[in-house]
Amino acid sequence: MARLTIDIGTDGNSATGDTLRTAFNKVNQNFSELSGNLNLSGNTLLSADTNGNIILDPNGTGHVEIKGNKVMMTGTLPTSDPSVAGQLWRDGTDLKISQG
Repeated sequence: MARLTIDIGTDGNSATGDTLRTAFNKVNQNFSELSGNLNLSGNTLLSADTNGNIILDPNGTGHVEIKGNKVMMTGTLPTSDPSVAGQLWRDGTDLKISQG
């Protein structure tokens, strides 16, 4: 579903935009679509799909930042630099991204 835009009319109180009922129906639909894909439980972001991925994909030259002093990983990572660029690997207690 595409994002629904509320028609706010041409002037304040001109009665040319959406009615309150229509506007808030659009708000509810927009939030339903967002919450249908991801769930937030406490401080945990969960995929609504079983075994689904969560992808952080910044636009243009943007980047993903993780604030804080700890990153916890579950599962195992290779302990040597893999040959494919962009792969995570473990060097002792350090988490690195391979250059390829």
